[in-house]
Amino acid sequence: MTITAPTFRIRDAVPSPTNDDALFVASAFDSCIPHLATIGSETQWGTQPISERPNFHEQRTSSIAEASEYLRTGAGMPVRVLIIEAETPSGEWVPVGSSTLRGNYFSKYLLEQKHLDHETKREGEWMFLEVLVTSFAEETKPYRKGAGAALVRHAKAWAEELGMEVMFYEAQGFERVAGFEVERPDGRDPWPGMFLRMAFGEKK
Repeated sequence: MTITAPTFRIRDAVPSPTNDDALFVASAFDSCIPHLATIGSETQWGTQPISERPNFHEQRTSSIAEASEYLRTGAGMPVRVLIIEAETPSGEWVPVGSSTLRGNYFSKYLLEQKHLDHETKREGEWMFLEVLVTSFAEETKPYRKGAGAALVRHAKAWAEELGMEVMFYEAQGFERVAGFEVERPDGRDPWPGMFLRMAFGEKK
């Protein structure tokens, strides 16, 4: 069965005793590993399930709790963890992707890239799209198309709502700033990355 235009809805991830949303994010990352191998990009994330990496589940659970607290209080750094769901023909909503957004923040590995200082030490307000992942699991395959783009649009709308003019990530209309490499602790070749930006309404 082929679905050409899935209907999506986007919600905030919620903490729960069973950690359902955190577990979905982990499974979405893991589902990308076999896909990357099929397109010759297995060196990007390796072959080990990402969910088996040290502290991975704790980090996802912590991010969801942090975002939930921000939404409840409005205090601290803007942060949201989003889950995008697609409607199946039976009317069921299934999760197909996730994103994590942080305002006025950059990951440590980016701050360590001195050639990116002109962006990472910038003044003003910006949004960092820290995580963007869609599930390559077989059961979500018919409903995944367009989920990543929908999450980016949602991120942009929230950033604009907060008065921000720039968003950083690595796809979906973003322009290249510069490449970088991150050393891997296991001795494998460095992980190659690309730092990109999108401006919307930025003052000239």
